[in-house]
Amino acid sequence: MNRDEIIRAVAAADNTVLSFKDRGPWGSSSYRGNCSGYIPAYFAWKYNAKSVAEVFAGSGTTSDVCKDLGIPYIGIDLNPNPVRPDIISMDILNDEMELPDGFYEADMCFLHPPYPGINNIHYSTGMWKGNNQQISRDIQEMPWEQGMNAVNHAIMRAYNALHPGAYEVVLVGEIRSKGQYHSMMADLIRPTMLHQTFVKMQHNCVSDRGGNSYSRSDRALTGHEMIAVFRKPSGYEIAFVIPREYKLDIRDSVQATWKDIVSAVMRNLGSATLDQIYGEVENNKRAKTNPNWKAKVRQVLQTAGCYRNTSRGCWSMAA
Repeated sequence: MNRDEIIRAVAAADNTVLSFKDRGPWGSSSYRGNCSGYIPAYFAWKYNAKSVAEVFAGSGTTSDVCKDLGIPYIGIDLNPNPVRPDIISMDILNDEMELPDGFYEADMCFLHPPYPGINNIHYSTGMWKGNNQQISRDIQEMPWEQGMNAVNHAIMRAYNALHPGAYEVVLVGEIRSKGQYHSMMADLIRPTMLHQTFVKMQHNCVSDRGGNSYSRSDRALTGHEMIAVFRKPSGYEIAFVIPREYKLDIRDSVQATWKDIVSAVMRNLGSATLDQIYGEVENNKRAKTNPNWKAKVRQVLQTAGCYRNTSRGCWSMAA
């Protein structure tokens, strides 16, 4: 395609919901997990990029797009035999390896990382054949937490190389695997303030062709991916935010009210005596830091309408 045709196509879709049913003539349609070439083309047009860098260059889609747009391009990929001459074989997780010069000159860096733990897509053991070292560095083969740490590491490495004013565009997915649902967007590092987010509609997915349906479930078939865009400010500052998971017992929480705690206990016990309720609370932090905790428990039981006294000294939830 020529440059004018590409620009007309992407300009017509200028919206935070991007939907391109046609993947375009770029890259390889048989390369699992790659996206429509109109996605990097849209952002190259939107941000008036004079040069583009890419981590996880994969099938060469963005390389081909930039060639048609007449934009200098440099990509890296773990594949020891990259599919395009302007893609360099590199392990982004190895900090001893420097990024190519083109990353320091790029106006935009595009990242569409592998999605950790998807069972039916494989790169180092499928799309190409890697050695044991390369397989161990393949994010696709990593469990969720390790894989997301690796994705975030790659985002920061690319961001560190960009010049002030450059854009980092990160395309990530929502993943259901082995009965668990994960959002890459929710666990994504933010190297600076978000510039904007986009929704990318999915088309022609293998999961769609398989006839998967969640009509009898409280889940729905995933029909989108997410795109986070960051614009690097001037100066030396890296002001990143890393999502962190916290788990604690509600009976230890300083934010939970005594009504919250008593309700959790009653839902767990069903019907219980006052002594049984005390027993569920007394060894936890909230009781240990309040010498009048038993009085607080009784006060909640007696004044809140969501509990009922079933017999002398016995309580249950009202409903």
